[in-house]
Amino acid sequence: MESSHTYVVKDWLVHATFGIGQIVGVEEKGISGANVRYYKIRTADSTFWIPIDRMDGQELRPVCSAAEIQIAIAILLGPAETMASNHQIRKNEIQRILVLNTLAGSARLIRDLRARQRERGELHIAEMNTLRSLKQRLLEEWIVATGEQPEHVAARIDELLDH
Repeated sequence: MESSHTYVVKDWLVHATFGIGQIVGVEEKGISGANVRYYKIRTADSTFWIPIDRMDGQELRPVCSAAEIQIAIAILLGPAETMASNHQIRKNEIQRILVLNTLAGSARLIRDLRARQRERGELHIAEMNTLRSLKQRLLEEWIVATGEQPEHVAARIDELLDH
């Protein structure tokens, strides 16, 4: 498959499952008798490998720009959308958004989960974990995109969610 993005060592990426990571190398591994080239990607707490010929797709995208962070801020400040009352429908919608792996989708989900949490007083444990994980991912992506200090970004995200 031809990739629409050209990645190099030191590029930052967002993986739908593993989060924010940086390409730290290229390695060749023998799999089933064939040599396959992989990007080695390191996150804050793990390392994973993605075949270079499978780098195109929704599970992996480049870290956003500073301008895209401004769009995410506008989304966080916007009115929350009411989530489905049925747990299974809500779970499926959350999963769909996570698989799409877009900054805008993540920002909307953070906003809406936080609004649901304020309204109900608590979230289902899986929703709480999703909210925590997405907030951390937004924090890390914002820092990489803008170079701002982690403490400042964390405080700003909390301020935006508590407006």
